[in-house]
Amino acid sequence: MAAQNYENNHFYSPRYSQLAELWAREETLRKLQIDFDSPDLHTCAQDYEYPVAGWPVIISAARVAEFENLVGRLPALFRKAMQLYFGDDAAAFADYLQVPAVTHAILAAAPFEPRGLLNRHDLLFAQGELKLIEVNAGSTIGGWQLDYLESMLRAVLAQGGETARWSLYYRNVIDAMIKAIFGAIALLRAPAGGNVLLVTGDLADLGQLVPALREAFARLRPTALSGGALLVCDDHSEISFGVDGTAWCQGLRVDAVMLLMREGEEVKPALNLRLVSAHMAGHLVMPDSPLCTIYGNKTLMALVHEPALAPLLSAEERDLVARNIPYTTRLRESTLEWAGEQWSLRPLLLARKDDFVIKKSHSLQGRDVYIGKYCTSGEWNDVVERLFGEPDWLAQQFFPADHTTAPDAQGEMIDWAFVWGVFDAGQRYGGAFVRGMPVRNGKGVINSAQGATEYAVFEEMARKNKVTI
Repeated sequence: MAAQNYENNHFYSPRYSQLAELWAREETLRKLQIDFDSPDLHTCAQDYEYPVAGWPVIISAARVAEFENLVGRLPALFRKAMQLYFGDDAAAFADYLQVPAVTHAILAAAPFEPRGLLNRHDLLFAQGELKLIEVNAGSTIGGWQLDYLESMLRAVLAQGGETARWSLYYRNVIDAMIKAIFGAIALLRAPAGGNVLLVTGDLADLGQLVPALREAFARLRPTALSGGALLVCDDHSEISFGVDGTAWCQGLRVDAVMLLMREGEEVKPALNLRLVSAHMAGHLVMPDSPLCTIYGNKTLMALVHEPALAPLLSAEERDLVARNIPYTTRLRESTLEWAGEQWSLRPLLLARKDDFVIKKSHSLQGRDVYIGKYCTSGEWNDVVERLFGEPDWLAQQFFPADHTTAPDAQGEMIDWAFVWGVFDAGQRYGGAFVRGMPVRNGKGVINSAQGATEYAVFEEMARKNKVTI
């Protein structure tokens, strides 16, 4: 366990460094875990499928400011890049981003309005600098589930003599997302009162989430939208449209629609098109419209590195790309400069495998990701030869995550590699969670579905003598 890793804990916050020192001294403290058998456990946290650390990661105001700066700038950068690089060429847009050409028309017809976006930016710190791995967009981005473990984590903190006195703030992701939806509704030309429609697949899959969402929407509903309702619809035939293009369900005009569908489920194309049309017309908020989900297209990270685009960006935008977005390119014949030399992409990938990741643009949960550093030469060569030239595949510069020290489930202090899920709720920082993988596991992909442990993220507050529970 390197001393540098304690420095990395301190980089996140002085409190997190102090917590590491407490763990190192007190075995009983580092063995504390969330009590998933407690009668106080929120129903939405019961039977959670991924392991969750018993202690949160604690970040400082400086880290929050970094997150706020990045999530506040990326959507506008990506939108500008699409407009400048493709112009009116819908065919080039569709080929490059591997999306239907109609998406180009949808983007061209509607103004940029980020306040209805729901994004999660997956990031890591490499030598103290934020690096973007990918963006996930829409209503079904995960990570908010840890909201329902806040009280259990505070119960763990309360068991430590010093930690019980710390003032820590938890930024509730679901609350931030709901506030963003209501904020976007307020911008509609003629809202119907704040009616929000949740379109689902099998309602049984949502379990206790629906009543929890009803409570949250009621608690956060602005006075100006106090007459609205939260509608839940698993029978999509209940959704209809007025002659003016407005959407209706269960006798009420809808101001916002969220598609809470499992992977592989979808609404019928005709219905989705009518909902998107209502969104474009300004009748409703729809974070799952192509206007919003386009920002989850990983190929945008290649677009902002196109040499032809660089002169069209401001100096500040070019600096953001160079500093925070790893070099990314489509997996096809091209030439580029690498480490001061000119290369063709294929031989570069074969010669410098430890410098690159190969990933699919449209894929989830850490699937379809190959990290050269964690492949044998034979495995990597096979991946390059098999996938080179395939549409929707990317090569991206690899950055190893800075290591952090924390206890494992048995209470042993070990080094972890962290990937941060940072939420953008209406272009405002909406909280974060962390996925951690023990460094000794030697796994490059850090994803909950691939065995990572999840961590809630708390924030330092002005120091007081007690923590609010």
